[in-house]
Amino acid sequence: MSELDAFLVRGHEKVIEHYRRLRDSSSSDEERRALQTRIDRELSALSLYAPAEQRRAA
Repeated sequence: MSELDAFLVRGHEKVIEHYRRLRDSSSSDEERRALQTRIDRELSALSLYAPAEQRRAA
């Protein structure tokens, strides 16, 4: 994995963890669904850069 790919993977992992914390502390179902959608999008984007065994946040 190139340095740029590793940088992108770390960025996606950080975003996913942030969204998970927000989702877990949200007060409404609507907000939880919206955040889960964002998490799913980030996981999809992450899969372009890292094979499944290299992903820590998934």
